[in-house]
Amino acid sequence: MAKRVLRFIRYRFLLFAGLLPYCLGASIAYHGVSVFNLNLFLTGLVGIFFALIGVEAFNEYFDWILGSDRVFQLDPKPVTKKKFHIGVAAFAAALLFAVYLTLQVGIGIAIFAVLGFIAAAGYLGPPLRFTYRGLGEIVIALSYGPDMVLGSYYLQAGHISIIPVVVSVIPAIFLFLIAIINEVPDFLQDRLVGKKNICVRNGRERTVAIYGLMSVVLYIALALIVFAGLLPTAGLFILLTLPFMWRNYFVAKAKLDAPQDMLGAIRGTLIVYIISMGILIVSYLKK
Repeated sequence: MAKRVLRFIRYRFLLFAGLLPYCLGASIAYHGVSVFNLNLFLTGLVGIFFALIGVEAFNEYFDWILGSDRVFQLDPKPVTKKKFHIGVAAFAAALLFAVYLTLQVGIGIAIFAVLGFIAAAGYLGPPLRFTYRGLGEIVIALSYGPDMVLGSYYLQAGHISIIPVVVSVIPAIFLFLIAIINEVPDFLQDRLVGKKNICVRNGRERTVAIYGLMSVVLYIALALIVFAGLLPTAGLFILLTLPFMWRNYFVAKAKLDAPQDMLGAIRGTLIVYIISMGILIVSYLKK
């Protein structure tokens, strides 16, 4: 039962929480240049939603095809070609929205959309298969950080500025942390199917250590961004989540010998991410 809940959280989470960096980019534009076009925002939101559906469908399909969803399962439920077709249809729908927004705003939207599609389709899909080349976590961080935040900001402001570039580091690190902590329970099966993610290359113990180190980097980066005047001081409320992030680290460390019981650390990281992104978004909405 716990394994099914874990799988649900890990796959469905990005479908919804992936929209938070998009909202952050729009809130930064509103704060910085006093611009917010509701029609563009909602159109982009629907387009991103379709893209995230495509990501989920492609990941489930290619995980099945490449074998990682079948390792250690006596009677796995097959993922059919239908899932792949759903992904293609979702990406096609996202493309239509991207074309419309490009015509409305400018070529920058097309660039962000293309970069996002390459990351999404190539994460597990051939021929790129980023996660099998040791690039999966970086691709996730860049996609949900700079690409999502800057794309949303550009959609509203029509240009790029230093503030969204720097602030996008926060969701990028968060998604990096979420990615690597999710790899720990799948260490053995990922290694058997040839993935070269951080956990496979470094082992469970070092991966959890990297999680702890990058958590420290996250909060230091947050403080520096606030003190540089690029983030409203209300953003410092995120520091209140530090004890909970530390708890996640110690839970993960304690469960190294029973990675299937790491649900608490994974769920805790997701909760801190959602709360922190909410604080960031609200802090920029306040004039």
